[in-house]
Amino acid sequence: MNDDIYVQLCERLNKNFVKRPPVPSVLDFLREIFTEEQARLGAEMPLGAHTVQSLSRLLNRDEGPLEFMLEKMADQGLMFVSETDDHEKEYSLPPFLPGLTELQFMKGEDNERTRRVAHLTAKIEEDLHAFAAQLAPKLAEAPRKPERAALRTIAVERELPNDTEVADWEKISEILEKQDSFAVTACACRQEAKLEGRPCKIEGVPEEACIYFGKIADYLVDRNFGRRLDRDELIELLKTCEQHGLIHNVSNYRGDHIVLCNCCGCCCKALNVMFKFPGLLAIVNSNFHSVADAETCTGCGECVAICQVKAISLVDDTAIVDSSRCMGCANCVSVCPSGSLSMVRCADYEPPEKPKKIIGLGQ
Repeated sequence: MNDDIYVQLCERLNKNFVKRPPVPSVLDFLREIFTEEQARLGAEMPLGAHTVQSLSRLLNRDEGPLEFMLEKMADQGLMFVSETDDHEKEYSLPPFLPGLTELQFMKGEDNERTRRVAHLTAKIEEDLHAFAAQLAPKLAEAPRKPERAALRTIAVERELPNDTEVADWEKISEILEKQDSFAVTACACRQEAKLEGRPCKIEGVPEEACIYFGKIADYLVDRNFGRRLDRDELIELLKTCEQHGLIHNVSNYRGDHIVLCNCCGCCCKALNVMFKFPGLLAIVNSNFHSVADAETCTGCGECVAICQVKAISLVDDTAIVDSSRCMGCANCVSVCPSGSLSMVRCADYEPPEKPKKIIGLGQ
């Protein structure tokens, strides 16, 4: 076993779905957000969610000091905590994503520490892109496996076609209906980009646009990482996001979702890695894409301006949709003044059930 406690912590975190190699940039990030004492506890944390009493026995630690550290880490976004049906707290270690990385930026704070963390996470992304570049030829040839993608695009519901059956997991209203607790936080991607001196290019874009559900929403509100939304406020926020062209992306499975992101093409890390390395599939398209009617298109360019993935261009003053780039978000259809754009079904991908091993934000 490596003697570096931060390498050990990285190895423990890599038992989650999203993994990071123990390279200097990743270890520097962990050193910034975890003290050595916290890193040691994190490295020792067993998979799953556990009460203080259970952890005390498993880790051979006194309950009092252990609970104090767990609570402090929960306040810092380094430990996820939720309540059982018997109102007993259970703790689990958040993964790299979604979890530790986003939690550093959810409050929307701009200070010396958050700018330092933004620089470190940007360096991680740079290193990962350099590694992916070496694999680019193999990635381009490899078959895409949509079930491995972390997120899935959901189309603007009112623009879905009427001539096809639409499953409940393809409708944002059905997804929200299954949830009873909502929290909104600052978009981690846009906040990090802003701290790095690369603010979002969309004028007036909502700063708070990442929506979390259930026990995760409760944790974020309780620990002041986000604020509570009721259902009506959430619907209004989603409408605002659509007006700014943001793409709705949810966790890529059925059942209780973790997050509903509203993503822009300039800041979203998942979209950016797909632009740069077409063989990587971080987000699954919705089962629809837009088509343009050349006979009625006026060439106004509204669809081109709002598309976050540059899937639409004007050729001889007529909109042309590149179906290989279209995510199927339907924002372009919403803004088309002539009604020349519409959505058509292009696939029947059915996301898997939520893995039972996912506990809150981790395993």
